[in-house]
Amino acid sequence: MTSTNSKAVVLSMARTPFGKLGGGLAPLNATTLGAVALAGAIERAKIDPSEIEHAVFGEVLQAGVGQNPARQVIFKAGLAKTVTADTVNKVCASGLLAVVNAMRSINAGANAVVAAGGMESMSNAPYLLRDARWGYRFGDGALVDAMIYDGLWDQYFPMTMATQGSKVASELGFTREEQDRFALASHHRSAATHASGAFADEIVPVNVATKAKGKVVVKQLPRRGQVRVPAAVGGAGSRMWDHEPSAQFTLDYEKYGPFVAGDEAAILVDRDEAVRADASIETMGKLRPLEKDGTITAGNAPGVNDGAAALILADAEYAAQHGYEALATIVDHATVAWDSPYICLTPAMAAQKLLDRVGLTRSDIAVWEINEAFSAVALASARNLGLDESAINLYGGAVAMGHPIGASGARLVGTVINQLRKRGGGYGIASICSGGGQGDALLVRVG
Repeated sequence: MTSTNSKAVVLSMARTPFGKLGGGLAPLNATTLGAVALAGAIERAKIDPSEIEHAVFGEVLQAGVGQNPARQVIFKAGLAKTVTADTVNKVCASGLLAVVNAMRSINAGANAVVAAGGMESMSNAPYLLRDARWGYRFGDGALVDAMIYDGLWDQYFPMTMATQGSKVASELGFTREEQDRFALASHHRSAATHASGAFADEIVPVNVATKAKGKVVVKQLPRRGQVRVPAAVGGAGSRMWDHEPSAQFTLDYEKYGPFVAGDEAAILVDRDEAVRADASIETMGKLRPLEKDGTITAGNAPGVNDGAAALILADAEYAAQHGYEALATIVDHATVAWDSPYICLTPAMAAQKLLDRVGLTRSDIAVWEINEAFSAVALASARNLGLDESAINLYGGAVAMGHPIGASGARLVGTVINQLRKRGGGYGIASICSGGGQGDALLVRVG
């Protein structure tokens, strides 16, 4: 297996809209959002859910979510108990790494069909009370915001990534005006993409039930997957697998799952809530910097968001034999690590490493998606890769759409595929930085 003959193809992609903190998706927890995206991807792939053998989902803010969130997602989406599931956490790169691990599993011949994606409900991140297990003998206890501590806080140079980002942006010479201008373009591009309907191939609308707490209203419940005993262990003829659970331990899918069908009252969320078509440079210029004398503001940084994205990947030969359309091929991946505060440098580093290993140049890449952890990250990536900033994130980016940290990497992959298909094919790169000073880049081919 060389780096350019990957067997892993994408059969479908789906994502929820990205919601604001406390917005329309806040009543839904992360695993429910993941299940909505996964159910949408299964439906779009026109695949029998029983064919899915494995699932990988990224999530960062796992405190209080429960055991193995990816396993919860597959059950909520109606998949069978024989589907294995992994949860990955590489901070902002988690959703992208999930796609990478699916690719690796397929290329290794371990699985023929894999679901991959990422999810986050930053609205539902809990507060932590340290030392409460042993009791407080005297004095006050402090609540710790798990969203900040587990997702947005540098453990090596203790401060928020926004504070670090502001210091690094100033060090690298990115002005407030440059960052605001890029952020404005992100909003306008995202608004235009929504208006044109180009996001329809990515977004699945979500009807959030208003009375049935934590539920999603659908026209019909997702198809159920059937138990498949692995043929490699003797299939259903093996006594080891000849067991039925007691009534007490038989999962009630309809009760456990988040979906309800019928005339339940609901609020429709069908677009990214943070996108501002009316954004202006004047309005952005009035926002206070997050760091005193800094250049990063709430306007040129992404918000705190909720959302999920999912893809169905398959072995190319399996897809062809079963008559499934392959939307794209996941070609290869590269990852780098650097000084923790300098995340704005790592997407370009990872992308260049990826180009070098597959023997391509930046001129071979038709679509560039670089996560806008801040405007400065995208600007630094464009500068270091020798790209015009107008050539990246043509549908807008996280500054406008939002950045539900566990989901964004998978969203990037779907957006790359969406753009490549609309332009008739070619290569695309999705690249993302992550807390702790790492960067990941994924090469996708359509056609």
